[in-house]
Amino acid sequence: MSNEIQQLKKVITPKKDAKGSYFKRGFFKGLAGILPALLTIVILVWCYQILRDYLGVHVNSAIEWLVGVTGLERAAVKINMFIAVNISAHLAPADPASVELKLRPLIGIVLSLVLIYILGSFISSYIGKKLFPKLEKMFLRVPIVKAVYPYARQVTDFFLGEQKIKFERIVAIEYPRKGVYSVGFVTNEGLRDVRDRVGKRMLTVFIPASPTPVTGYPVMVPADEVIPLNISIDDALRFVITGGVLLPLGQGGIGTPAALKGEPPSLDAGPSGSGTQGQN
Repeated sequence: MSNEIQQLKKVITPKKDAKGSYFKRGFFKGLAGILPALLTIVILVWCYQILRDYLGVHVNSAIEWLVGVTGLERAAVKINMFIAVNISAHLAPADPASVELKLRPLIGIVLSLVLIYILGSFISSYIGKKLFPKLEKMFLRVPIVKAVYPYARQVTDFFLGEQKIKFERIVAIEYPRKGVYSVGFVTNEGLRDVRDRVGKRMLTVFIPASPTPVTGYPVMVPADEVIPLNISIDDALRFVITGGVLLPLGQGGIGTPAALKGEPPSLDAGPSGSGTQGQN
């Protein structure tokens, strides 16, 4: 009878496709290895196209018009020949000896970067700090522009501003309900109206989403209900991005000797980590 049962199990149990699983593992490992490089190239090409189509072309047109109006064609030819011979032919016009100035797209990109740097230096100067806010106020008086510009300015200030969001510390709070804890970043004090209504000091905590921590929810919690975490911002971001797979060193998981050896942590381990709880 036992032999019949063993034969029945062999018939019922599906055979593992070793070749298929091996191919799948190899394919996904190769994809994981090449995908970051491809994404990097795509982003760089996208930035190049943005500079070329939205800045470089217009900068070239303005320079060509300015050279034609001022009558500096001969001087432009000398400069073009010098660039083509001594620097790079890709920065000079297709025909450097031609009086008609037709700049290459690459030189427009280079000039755009130079102009952006000059503009940034001017805004950072004493005169720029006084003049730029006034120009901005005049710009905000335009009916349609004033409905879009403030929000675009907030986005650019968030990513490119010198005053970055300062995460005061990493904490854990009970969110989204009691008994469930989430990792968050303390960004500021709570709103005054909420603080006055509750009668406690409130903190604004940003709860990042996984696996994209740039999105999330700002919540306000009483200051005495947050649990400070002795981890860095990088450790917290890795924890969020990986969905909790990578834990900071010293916080269990990957920081414990068992995890470093590839041994899974015991889910019924007690506070001492002995794993004896739940045994009879």
